Amino acid sequence: MLETIIPDHDALLSGLEDLAPSGFFLGLGFKLGRPVTTINRFPEAWVSRWEQDIFVSRDPIALWIVGQPRESAARWSEIAANIPDDFGIFEAARKYGLRYGAAFVTVTGRRRSCLSVARPDCEYSDAELSLLANKLDLLAHLYAQNMVTLSDKEIEGLRQIRLGHSHAEAAKSLSISVSALKLRLSSAQKKLGCRNVTAAVVRAVEEDLI
Repeated sequence: MLETIIPDHDALLSGLEDLAPSGFFLGLGFKLGRPVTTINRFPEAWVSRWEQDIFVSRDPIALWIVGQPRESAARWSEIAANIPDDFGIFEAARKYGLRYGAAFVTVTGRRRSCLSVARPDCEYSDAELSLLANKLDLLAHLYAQNMVTLSDKEIEGLRQIRLGHSHAEAAKSLSISVSALKLRLSSAQKKLGCRNVTAAVVRAVEEDLI
């Protein structure tokens, strides 16, 4: 999904990879406590272990991110000193090359975004923390600027389909013709970059558009 919102995202992400040789997690546009768009470049074996053991509710880094109401940055070691790691997640992560790391939160408009990075060799310097925070801020702003904007009529049409109405039922509810409804849905579908109306409704919900 990110490629449809930030066309040059590959170049931007390569900069993160240079600073996070052990991987990174990027979460953009939080909604209901979770990011709408995510990119997880941590080792697959660690991601599988993390998900299998449901570390999301136990991970000090995840808890730190959720608890930050505004722009923040901290090394993993700083987080570990303030949030108990009762389940030994930091020790488990080291076995997968995630020995040193840092986490960031930024706020754009009403949406929060986060970044967690890792490396195997040494702590992140203050200069590197500043650089990474700026990269997250840039990605979050580009994400916000390029989010799809739907017209009120397109939103009304998608909402009707989300309610399970047929085209005829939706058109009647909106007091328009079926052909007019289909034009609205087609326009919304193109803006959202989806192959069909059902996918367009799903993405519109994910993006908090309807």
